[in-house]
Amino acid sequence: MRLGTFRKDSPLRRDLVACTGDGMTYSFMVGTGETYIALFALALGSTDAQSGLIAAVPPLVGATLQLLAPAIAARVKSPSRWIQCCAILQVASFLPMVVGAIVGALPFWVLFVVAGIYWTSALGAAGVWNTWIGLTMPAAIRPRYFGIRSRLCQATILVGLIVAGFTLQSTDGTRWETTGFAALFLAAAVARFASIRYLRIQRDPPSWPDHKPIPLWHFFTRYWHRADARLVSLLLAMQVAVQFGQPFLNPYLLKQLDVTPALYLGLIGTSFLAKSLALPFLGLLAKQKSAGSLLSMGALGTTFMIFPWIYVDSVPGMFAIQAVSGIAQGAWELATFLLFLETVPSDERTSLMSGFYFLNSLAMAAGGIAGSWLLGASPDATTYAAVFWTSTGLRVAALLLLPFVHTEVLHAIPIISTTLAVRLNAGSIESPIPGSMREVDGRKPPTKDDDA
Repeated sequence: MRLGTFRKDSPLRRDLVACTGDGMTYSFMVGTGETYIALFALALGSTDAQSGLIAAVPPLVGATLQLLAPAIAARVKSPSRWIQCCAILQVASFLPMVVGAIVGALPFWVLFVVAGIYWTSALGAAGVWNTWIGLTMPAAIRPRYFGIRSRLCQATILVGLIVAGFTLQSTDGTRWETTGFAALFLAAAVARFASIRYLRIQRDPPSWPDHKPIPLWHFFTRYWHRADARLVSLLLAMQVAVQFGQPFLNPYLLKQLDVTPALYLGLIGTSFLAKSLALPFLGLLAKQKSAGSLLSMGALGTTFMIFPWIYVDSVPGMFAIQAVSGIAQGAWELATFLLFLETVPSDERTSLMSGFYFLNSLAMAAGGIAGSWLLGASPDATTYAAVFWTSTGLRVAALLLLPFVHTEVLHAIPIISTTLAVRLNAGSIESPIPGSMREVDGRKPPTKDDDA
């Protein structure tokens, strides 16, 4: 069935249009909202370490509470209603920041709490949304539809980044500096509020599945005999190492290198754009070579993309680092998505992904806290060099787990993801959309009986 064959007034057509509208308004929120909380903390006078922690720790709050989301959504019986509630919470999370930006002051703990609310809402909606889409969108149209939707959403994020760059640059160094953040957070809140209308239009599925408890001990059962657990070990080790340094690039660029807001946003946009443009070619590489080759490429790139910042002294060099890091992160994420698909039994995938989001966020927080401890209260160029080199050393240590990961993917199935956040030196934080994956040659994904 093709996208162009639906009647303009058909329920499915309305669902598709609404789903696209929801994705684009959400993407504009991503491009103008959460990305700048760490910068906002710096503008309000927070320390370098605090601004790094505001990017690394709040996702753990959201990932912890999202473990309860499927059970609560099952009681609500309406994914549309549940996700609308999450959207309202996200809108509310921006309002204290708007007020604080206008006033020019906001306690750090308040900023920390609202960032936690934002991530709780984002991750609480993500898993339920994936299940909702899988139950309401016909499998035959998902790959093409989500491919088109993904490109529109990526373009909208870039528009948001451009708007943010002009806004923050125009107020930089003036007495209205924090007002620029107020404008961005208000735009993000309005965009997310606009998405609620689209969520209301989409139909609920005829029935909603019962919730199955998520056993976090899954990762420790026959640990080294499970292919998925070995993959998770590598991902978590690398996440700790990355978060030891990556969150502190924000204050490093703004305070040590005196990067302007426009240049900062340009650097973020470069890594995001490089990642988006490279993904089709990386998918082709996965088909022609293997996901193992892609994983190695992404792991090596991710390992050595933090320490060059110690020595960079030119704007072209900064853009080059960002472009390469975006491609490396794209290879890393695509390879891990493919390997999750191949090594995780299909009847365990939802539970494992929810558990993995929690452990991944725990690793992010652990790395960020350890990095902030080494950074200290009054960091200088030497301290930052120590943090970035330590992060690189930990990433090299994580590479030692690479040979133990099962990297044979039988079918390189195209995977489309949704963007949760945009990050410096990481391109973006992505969540795969299982419903976008097409079946290859009629063969089913692995089941528990296929588990290694």
